[in-house]
Amino acid sequence: MNDGVHLRRAGILAGAVALLCATPAGAKTCDEPAADWSRAAPADAGMDAAKLQEALDYGTSELGFAVRVYRRGCLVGEDRAAAVNRGTQFESWSMAKSVTSLVFGRAMTLGLISPDDPVGALVTEADRAHGAITARDLLTMTSGLRWNGFRDYDIAMPDRLKDALTVGIAHPPGEYYEYSQSGPALLAEAVQRAVGEDFQAFAQRELLTPLGIEPGTWRWVRDSKGHTQGFFGVQMTPDDYGRLGELLRRGGVWKGRRLLSTRYVREAVAPSPTNGCYGWLIWVNAAKPCIGPRITERPVTDSRDFPDLPADLYRFSGLFGQLVTVFPSQDLVVVRTGQDKGLVFAGGAGWEHDLYAKVLASITDQRIEPPGDAPAVGGVVDRPNADKGFQDALLEPQEYAKPWLDEPLPPAGPERARAVRLRLAHPKVSRKRIVTARLTCPARAPRACRGTATLERAKGAKRYAAAPGRTILVRFRLRHRPKAPVSLVLGAVNEDATGGTPSRISVTIRR
Repeated sequence: MNDGVHLRRAGILAGAVALLCATPAGAKTCDEPAADWSRAAPADAGMDAAKLQEALDYGTSELGFAVRVYRRGCLVGEDRAAAVNRGTQFESWSMAKSVTSLVFGRAMTLGLISPDDPVGALVTEADRAHGAITARDLLTMTSGLRWNGFRDYDIAMPDRLKDALTVGIAHPPGEYYEYSQSGPALLAEAVQRAVGEDFQAFAQRELLTPLGIEPGTWRWVRDSKGHTQGFFGVQMTPDDYGRLGELLRRGGVWKGRRLLSTRYVREAVAPSPTNGCYGWLIWVNAAKPCIGPRITERPVTDSRDFPDLPADLYRFSGLFGQLVTVFPSQDLVVVRTGQDKGLVFAGGAGWEHDLYAKVLASITDQRIEPPGDAPAVGGVVDRPNADKGFQDALLEPQEYAKPWLDEPLPPAGPERARAVRLRLAHPKVSRKRIVTARLTCPARAPRACRGTATLERAKGAKRYAAAPGRTILVRFRLRHRPKAPVSLVLGAVNEDATGGTPSRISVTIRR
């Protein structure tokens, strides 16, 4: 995370390469990798070979174990030890959080889970307070779970799910960013319950196998109770990590098959309302302020993470500088595994910035300008650094000893409804000002979905009832026929004993 070193390097890229905004005629592009990545010479990919090699050597000089650079789907550069490390499975550390997000995205694309689903609708043993946390809260690190670093970072605790369901709640869900480990682990469990099979088996069949990442070529650590450690523990080869970044660079489509919905891809790499540098378990460079993992304090920086690098870059980032970084405007993916001399918790050391800058400076067919000041996120952001870090966490042994005590879970909360899936049946409004929406009740919902659906600028709300797994049409009449395409909010509240589970999406209506 940015600690000020990036600000001192602002402008390092300006004037580095020649102007060309679109993909140049004759530039080499490659199809999605099969067993191996297709290769391209740097010159054929619009890159200077000597400068690219300098960047790769710099990446390994900073305690890097493996470095890869891909452009337009082609492997254009790799570290000098690639022949040795090509088959080595490297620890992801917190890059696993982003992989958890991708698996969630696949389940979301299949209609099996929604970001609006409350934990209690899937992990039914959750108490009332923990059950109210939504998947979106877990994706954006706004679960509100109380932080104690020695508890949160204890990778040896026997039952990470129990930890997530027993740690206190310090903030209302959705309102406060706090980097967490048990939150992503709870999300992995929620996905497992939603899809009805083991999380890793689902990930293999639905995501990894289509990408060419075969069984036995990777692994993911579990706790002693068998729960996937959704926050760390993926072990994968550098080129397979590259496939994950390449899938996002291609907008979620692989060999003509949509694995990740356009909505998931859009929201996963967009800044969240409480942290301009964080999307759905993916670090972004789009907005400010940036809030990093708490160490000695909760760091808040009023700038982009990398002020002089492209605004649309995003990255998976793990302890000691494990990185999968995507530069969409440059058709570029960079992978780095290794160590970090400063023991940085989630990347962001000075060498990381300089590695990116050197790779970007090797591009010869595009001019890369600093993006300028970042927009501020529109939600509630607590900027003061009043929260203390590990030094205070050490004084709370009652907290970090708790996961090792054989205490029962608190009583389960009331039954919660699943979120219904919303989308348009037709993007155009009819001559009678009718807009038709599709509403789907989740296949694994415990009971029929009943509630009220609404559309902004429409006359009145609509009651609905749908059996699990069924899709129904809901028709709304607009008050006025739009004169141009307009974005409206389509919503529903699925009834339950707690007041209901809301769902909301933005839809574009054409006349």
